Amino acid sequence: MTAQYGAPRFYEIAFDMNRKGEVDFLVHCFRRYARRPVRRVLDLACGTGPHLCRLAERGYAVTGLDLSPRNITFLRERLAAKGYRGRLLVGDMTDFRLGRPVDAAICMQDSQGHLLTNEQLLAHLRCVARALKRGGLYVFDRYMASSWTNPARSWSWSRRRGRLIVRASFSALNDVDPVTQIFRERLTLEGVENGGRRVYRQSHLSRMVFPQELRALVALAGGFEFVQWFFGFKPHQVLERSRHPLLMVVVLRKR
Repeated sequence: MTAQYGAPRFYEIAFDMNRKGEVDFLVHCFRRYARRPVRRVLDLACGTGPHLCRLAERGYAVTGLDLSPRNITFLRERLAAKGYRGRLLVGDMTDFRLGRPVDAAICMQDSQGHLLTNEQLLAHLRCVARALKRGGLYVFDRYMASSWTNPARSWSWSRRRGRLIVRASFSALNDVDPVTQIFRERLTLEGVENGGRRVYRQSHLSRMVFPQELRALVALAGGFEFVQWFFGFKPHQVLERSRHPLLMVVVLRKR
C-alpha cells in the first residue's frame, strides 16, 4: 500500500468532476451569508486543489492547508502553471494558526471525516474560528448514511486527460463500528499511459457524524453560529426538506 494520497496527479484527474457547480455554490454562500466581503479564502485539507484553483480563477486570494507535503508540492506547481499564486501550507487541520485571518474557510470532500474523535473535531472547529474574521463563513460537507443497515457503498469510474486514463474505484462505510461511528474507506487508482500501468491503493478510517450531533459539537466548540445546511450543493434544497440525503453541506458564521 502506498502512502495516503501518494498519487496526486492521478487523484486530481480522477476527482475532477462537478467542481464548477460546487464552487458556484460556495460563491453563492459567500455573497448571501457572510457579514463581510469575502476576498481571502482558506481551503482546509485542500488536497490537489480542485476548489482552491477554481476560486483563484475567480479572483479570490487563496490559502491551502494539507497534511501531505506531496499534495502541497503538486498544488503549488499546478497554481504556477495557471499563473496564479496562493499561500500553501503543510499542516494539521486540528492544530494550525494563520498569520493573517481570512474571510471564509472551506473543507470539502468530507475531509473532516479524518477526525475520528469528538475532541479532534472540537479542536478543528476552534482552529477554524481563530482563523476567520468576525462575520466570515465556514462551509464544509459531510457524508451521511440514511441507514446503518448494510450501508457500504461503492463507485467505479474512469477519466481521461490527454494520453493518460485513470480508472478509479472507491468504497465507503465498510466495517462500520456503530458505537464509534468509524468505518473504513478504500480507494484504488489505476493509471494507464503510453503502454505503462501504475496502480495506487489507499485504505483509511473515517468517521460519520449525524446532523444533530454536529450541531451540538458546533455549539460546544463556540465561536460559530449555525446559518443553514443543505443536501448537496443546492441552495434551494434545505436538509430537513430532503428525502434520503447522502451529503450535508453546512454553513457556519464566525460570531
